[in-house]
Amino acid sequence: MTENTALSETLTVFGTVRRNEGPPVADAVVTLADMAGHKIGSAYTGMDGEYRLTVNNGGTYLMIASAPGHEPIASLVAVGGGTVRHDMTIAGVGGLIGIVRISGTREPVADAAITVTDVQGDVIATARSTDGGGFSFISLPEGGYTLVASAPGQRPVAAAVTVRQGTQTRQDLELRARGGLNGEAWLAGRPYDGARITLMDQTGSIVGTTVSGVDGAFSFGDLEPTTYTLVAAGHGPAAVPVQITGGRAVEADVTLTA
Repeated sequence: MTENTALSETLTVFGTVRRNEGPPVADAVVTLADMAGHKIGSAYTGMDGEYRLTVNNGGTYLMIASAPGHEPIASLVAVGGGTVRHDMTIAGVGGLIGIVRISGTREPVADAAITVTDVQGDVIATARSTDGGGFSFISLPEGGYTLVASAPGQRPVAAAVTVRQGTQTRQDLELRARGGLNGEAWLAGRPYDGARITLMDQTGSIVGTTVSGVDGAFSFGDLEPTTYTLVAAGHGPAAVPVQITGGRAVEADVTLTA
């Protein structure tokens, strides 16, 4: 009789569900399951964040805690006899929204790649901006992140953001568009074939070189918006200043001296 009573003894698992910062989480659902994933029981936490569940046999069990506005958490608990305390901490989640635009023009950027990384540099989420430049992440664990936007022909931009539980954080991003340069080399009133064209920045460093075609045409792409010096050689050399504006190609011809 004593042996049968011991085998049927009810065992208790109890504890508190809290948020990362410490406050208890009321109305969280705590589920107890066996190692095969079969549900044994569940309970709601009270205002103090406490729950209590019972099992009929000792062993290792799976505990799952979930609550609206929080990331669910799973953990293991070993039940031997009597009462076992098992506290759990869950992270709140929040939303992150914004719009990607071009710096200066404020035009929205469609189909920009949006990436969210955590403090360790791991990618947490990715998205593409809409036709209106908008993006959204509806469920991110609260904490600090790096938000990055990139698009072809434009310099990527990054911003530090903090997501709070139960709130929607807004962080717009502005891409600094890169520009281009198209032009023609001339000599004695005619297009000059084979002119060596060099583009230098304000420090005198060479950004790129090319050779004009049979129609005198040349081009440079993917340029930072700033002032450059365009130099043509192959006959009498010539140089002209060029101002590159982001987001579009600038036209600039150069005439070599005879």
